[in-house]
Amino acid sequence: MIELTLLTLLNFVGTGFCEYKDQGHDTYKSLLLAYSDASEKYGVQEVRTVVEESTGFKTGAIAIAIIKCPQHIK
Repeated sequence: MIELTLLTLLNFVGTGFCEYKDQGHDTYKSLLLAYSDASEKYGVQEVRTVVEESTGFKTGAIAIAIIKCPQHIK
């Protein structure tokens, strides 16, 4: 099994976040749905471990969102 990294997680969640925002969901619902999708794909414990052990998580998440769907970032 490939180890889940912060970059992989943020890319996956970022893509989902943008797709949910495009469907008209608000920011929080889009984030939670994308996080839920990541947990299903990679496993709850793996996602939790990456989130708990990562530094710079907020900065990385914002950077990914700006790259993937700048129209949804205020």
